[in-house]
Amino acid sequence: MIAISRYANSANWVDHTYEVKVATGKVESTLSEAARDRLSYITDGDPSYLQRYESAKKEVSNDLLIVRGLTLDNPLQQDKFDHLQKLANQRIALLQTSLDARASGQPDTALQNSVSMENTKLASDVAGAIMEVQTQEDMLLAARKKASSRLFAVTLSIFGLMLASAIVLLWIHYRFLNDELGKREDAENGARRLSVHVLELQDEERRKFSRELHDGLGQNLVVAKMIASNMSEKHPDGGTVPELIDLLDRSIQETRTISYLLHPPLLDELGIASAANWYVEGFSQRSGVQISTKIANDIARLPRPVELVLFRVLQESLTNVHRHAKSPKADVSLFVADGRAMLQVRDYGIGIPAEKLNHFRSNGTHVGVGLTGMRERVREHGGQFEIRSSETGTELLVTIPLETGPTLEREVAAAGSTD
Repeated sequence: MIAISRYANSANWVDHTYEVKVATGKVESTLSEAARDRLSYITDGDPSYLQRYESAKKEVSNDLLIVRGLTLDNPLQQDKFDHLQKLANQRIALLQTSLDARASGQPDTALQNSVSMENTKLASDVAGAIMEVQTQEDMLLAARKKASSRLFAVTLSIFGLMLASAIVLLWIHYRFLNDELGKREDAENGARRLSVHVLELQDEERRKFSRELHDGLGQNLVVAKMIASNMSEKHPDGGTVPELIDLLDRSIQETRTISYLLHPPLLDELGIASAANWYVEGFSQRSGVQISTKIANDIARLPRPVELVLFRVLQESLTNVHRHAKSPKADVSLFVADGRAMLQVRDYGIGIPAEKLNHFRSNGTHVGVGLTGMRERVREHGGQFEIRSSETGTELLVTIPLETGPTLEREVAAAGSTD
């Protein structure tokens, strides 16, 4: 009876993990809505955006309470939740600072720029904290699965010593357990697809925010520079006007850089080859890492989801090279052959410890959420994600098949046009 009860709860464990992931994803989505409404109100001054912002802010608090309630069964989650709640409150406070400045009637462009940049950083930190909560929930589910498996083995041993009349009951019990394990596996697959979907939603939010940043704040800065230039022509002896123009030039460039890093327009307009070349060149200038590229110029437009996955993997890989590998140089290769797109990134740094690499290959842990997220994205598209590492460096190889079919043909056609 104990075994039956424990396995009957297996589905509830999986549902609980799914609920935690949905709830944390909703926190991130609602925070993004609040940030967009804040930016729209700052730009347009429409009171409806302010009302929507206040509504989203209240919803964030409610969503956080839901997450806390769902994670009370795991003490390890409480520290992670406290960190998430702190970041979410910091982001709301930052947005409120921007709105308070707007309400004062004395808009401060430098303050709004600073808020926008800090908001982008906090959004990334919130996403990382959410991923930590979700990963911890997965680890808890794995531990429960292991305990259930041990209990199942013991139960089978005990039933094997019972009278022949108990064989029928054992068979029924076994079928019941198999059904439950199958449901749990289906639920895990659903949770994995949900995780990938959340990443795709993040990409879409980055794309929208990039456009809003470029078309909103970027255009305002350009207009401000034009006004300052006219002032400089009328009053050539104005002492601080040239400094103001120089500051506006730098702000325009920084805004454009942030916008393009969030979602490069080249990816939508020209495809992965042009976007990859642009990103590698800019990354090398910013980080000082010398990068050798072998990117085929004749790569045709790929399905848009495949191009986005390849670009995000390239971003994450080079970020890891800069942050962790301590490598002065790296190699990037991108080409299409035999119906497959292949991306290879190699560095010459300190490598990944064998123990961490083994943990990652077996259960996707001990290496942070970046590599795990990349692997899930690639697998969702039927691709392969391989990492080889030694003391002489690390090599990452991603292979994604380009299957033909009506759906992918439409994606290829859509990738050839701009929004």
